Amino acid sequence: MVLKPLYGSMNSTLAKTIAMNNPNYSKIVEPFGDAGSYALYPQKKPAKQHIVNIQDEEMLAIMQFAQSYSNSDFSTLKNENWNSDEETFNQVQTISDLDGEKLVYKHLYNKWYGMSMTDSDEVSWNMLTLNQNNKNKLFAFSLMKALLKPVEFQNVDPLSLIPSDGFMILIPDSQNIDSVKSKLTSISGLFFFAGKISDGSQAIQDAQTMSNLNVHGQEVASIMMNSYSMITNYDSRLSKIDPANYSMKGGGM
Repeated sequence: MVLKPLYGSMNSTLAKTIAMNNPNYSKIVEPFGDAGSYALYPQKKPAKQHIVNIQDEEMLAIMQFAQSYSNSDFSTLKNENWNSDEETFNQVQTISDLDGEKLVYKHLYNKWYGMSMTDSDEVSWNMLTLNQNNKNKLFAFSLMKALLKPVEFQNVDPLSLIPSDGFMILIPDSQNIDSVKSKLTSISGLFFFAGKISDGSQAIQDAQTMSNLNVHGQEVASIMMNSYSMITNYDSRLSKIDPANYSMKGGGM
């Protein structure tokens, strides 16, 4: 089973690759949890401690709601109006109590039935969703609550968590990728790094500049196919790149 939760879902190929290639650990640290968390991958090995750092305060609040909501909170959420129509959409935009269930309701309603221009906070109703009802998706919360039970959420600068005394899962955004890469050779704790690259030549360059690490290149499918440089400082099933004889592998792991 591949979990597709409401929020925080890590790309399933990345999550499966980490699960197949991670070492034994008692603590997991995810400095970059905004784009998706390994905590929501059911096939992961259980850890005594699991830290997920999320900088976006709204996303953090929603994940914390999923982690600890009460039966009353969930009943209230289910009883909200989940039908898509313009009148309801406009009413939802007037919600100012952005906390707990109300925050989740407004955010989900806008996510499912709204649309916005790139890099814009303005959301308008998407008429193509007319009469849709996604209430059944709310039941993903029950599985999320179980998976997030051992998770400790933080809201700090992700680079401040490196290095760590736990097994680090490092999947940085484009803004931080170079900063994280520059730290890899000096990290003493075990880590799994996955960073987007333009093509296989970047993976070869990583293998050349970090010859003491296990560097592997892979294509990972999500909405579209992306190339990743995957790097560990421990032996794994990932084949170490030989710069003289290398071709990009697919994302079917």
